[in-house]
Amino acid sequence: MPSQSTAVALVTCLCAVGAAAQESRDAVPVSRTDTPLQIDGVLDDEAWQTAIAISDFTQTRPDQGAAPSEATEFRVLYDEDTLYVGVRCFDSTAPGGVLAREMRPDISPRGDDNVSIVLDANLDNRTGFFFRLGAAGGESEGLIEDNDLIGLEWDGLWDGKTSIDDEGWSAEFAIPLATIVFDPEQPTWGINVSRTIGRLDETIRWRNAQRGRDFSELSRAGRISGIEGLEAGGGLRFSPFLTVDTNLDSGDIDTDLGFDLFYRITPTIETSVTVNTDFAETEIDDRVVNLTRFPVFFPEQRDFFLEQSGIFEFGGIGRSPLPFFSRRIGIVDGEERGILAGLRVTGEHAGTRFGAINVQMDESDELGNKNLSALRIVRPILGESNAGLILTNGDPTQRGNNTLVGADFNYRRSADTADGLTWTGSAYVQATTTDTTGQDNDNSDTTALGGRFRAQAPLYRFDHGFARIGENYDPALGFVQRRGVWEFFGGGARTFVYDNEGGWLNETIRETELSVRHNTFLLDTGEPDTSEIEIEYDIDTRSDDRFSINIFYEHENLEEPFEIVDGVELPTGRYNTGGTTASFNTSNAREISIDGRTTARTFFNGSRFDYEVGAEWRPGPQFFAEGRFEFRDIKTDQGDFVVRIATGRASVQLSPEWNISSTIQYDSLSDEVGINARMRYEFRPGQELFVVLNEGLDVDEGEFQSLESQIIFKLGLTFQF
Repeated sequence: MPSQSTAVALVTCLCAVGAAAQESRDAVPVSRTDTPLQIDGVLDDEAWQTAIAISDFTQTRPDQGAAPSEATEFRVLYDEDTLYVGVRCFDSTAPGGVLAREMRPDISPRGDDNVSIVLDANLDNRTGFFFRLGAAGGESEGLIEDNDLIGLEWDGLWDGKTSIDDEGWSAEFAIPLATIVFDPEQPTWGINVSRTIGRLDETIRWRNAQRGRDFSELSRAGRISGIEGLEAGGGLRFSPFLTVDTNLDSGDIDTDLGFDLFYRITPTIETSVTVNTDFAETEIDDRVVNLTRFPVFFPEQRDFFLEQSGIFEFGGIGRSPLPFFSRRIGIVDGEERGILAGLRVTGEHAGTRFGAINVQMDESDELGNKNLSALRIVRPILGESNAGLILTNGDPTQRGNNTLVGADFNYRRSADTADGLTWTGSAYVQATTTDTTGQDNDNSDTTALGGRFRAQAPLYRFDHGFARIGENYDPALGFVQRRGVWEFFGGGARTFVYDNEGGWLNETIRETELSVRHNTFLLDTGEPDTSEIEIEYDIDTRSDDRFSINIFYEHENLEEPFEIVDGVELPTGRYNTGGTTASFNTSNAREISIDGRTTARTFFNGSRFDYEVGAEWRPGPQFFAEGRFEFRDIKTDQGDFVVRIATGRASVQLSPEWNISSTIQYDSLSDEVGINARMRYEFRPGQELFVVLNEGLDVDEGEFQSLESQIIFKLGLTFQF
């Protein structure tokens, strides 16, 4: 129907012009349906035809404020227990021009056409939910805390389907009300819809279309109204699981039963219980060779700890000094330890958000009986800002106990700034107390404090902050890289956007960015420990290829010898080093995309040359393959060595519900190969079967010797009432 597509495009263009000047905050009324919809990605149910079509989208990038290149419209319906969102994405090049190569769940559909929505079902302008469908059908979902999307690890139960036709493609979302937290007395919800047109690298939004603002900013989302008579069900979700772990070397078989139980005490308060917790299906960590003096930060990947984890974010701290880092629970020195049971309560009451977690570890001769807990309370103040407290108790790594208390203030101002400028800031203070059995504990200088300030607009940003970490600051349930130091950090960036006119350069380059970053650590004596400064220039082309050049300088002060690898110990002293990095990555809209990076630099009292190359192949939604190789050639006065790391990944997606994937990793320092293969079949939402193979091989001198060989079967069911 070309006439309909043309008419919708004309209406969209006219609406976009008005939206570029001022986005309406008027609520759009939505309709109720008495008949559950058939979720198949085809918006042909009769109820869809009676719902209001919303089509006033605006470009966010590449040309902020411009009319979309293709028309888009969405509709919203609801019944007593489900919210439905249908999005129609017109495309003049369909079906061939619709990029749909990524079907895997919880994966960013880079380069693909996709549609995202955010929901603020409490209308608190702070917390909500994120849902996304790629054109190939891949689903992603996440939680929003304080207007920030905290990740895609949350696994809420919902259903989504897509379909591609001659006019474009469509996406259909069905979100059970039992999955989300909402206020049944609130008839108006916040919502926003975003579409990415893959072949154009174009993003359009219904509201909050300024490029300097995150899509997750619920304070600037649109509104829908007329939502009444909702039922959230009994608020009970029961997820039992069975695990069978077979050691292929010894033939030993271990069978475990456990369960997770989720109960919504009130519409805004949920409690979760886990018993005999098992994480057999969790993806393995990337292999890392650490050539620094400081511990490596590995992200949390276990579902129980990832759900509702945003409430425990504190003081705007990214990695260090974190007061609470859930990976400390159940993992000691890189090895998993048994968890007997865990309890988590999260929610909101009278405007105050809170989260509490308590975990009982399996008793061991080494550590004894370990009970670990954390409590977080956050109170909104000053519009979009908040203030909070945190408390942790327990030491997962040694006998005895450890306690941390902290307070923070987080400032944000964005909702009333029409120019796209967002101001954020934070300040925090923490203190720890350690009581280790049989040892004398020095509980002096156990504080950590800091703050930062950030201003971000569509074409520039500025960030600066500081921290002071005490010599004996010890967050046993947190993460800290350095102690006894002052840290000063910051940077700024300016983006330059080029019109698609005026010669070859403007027709080739879409935008460039010049950025400067610095980071300095001073010892309490005032002596420098580490100083870093770097200048980077990035070029983004209109074909979505990216090129970067980075120049950096570093100062390292070794107050004691540092053994960088076995047999190579760098002596004490002050070292000034620097170098240059050049990198590139081609557009993910292509079937094959490649990236590379090379660095030439001085390194302590020697030199270092690195390069890394990777390639991804996405011939279609059913198959994905990636290969990556890293090489580091290091020469010092104390010895030379080479590090090689190779990684291969492949995934076969038989359907959105059925996936087979494998990862192979190797590094030359350990001379070990790790293999992880995983099959996941979700035969109904929340009903999953996993088969996992883990294999470790010692390949020293070309001989393959098994270090670990196991196969795990896990069946997980979910019953929601």
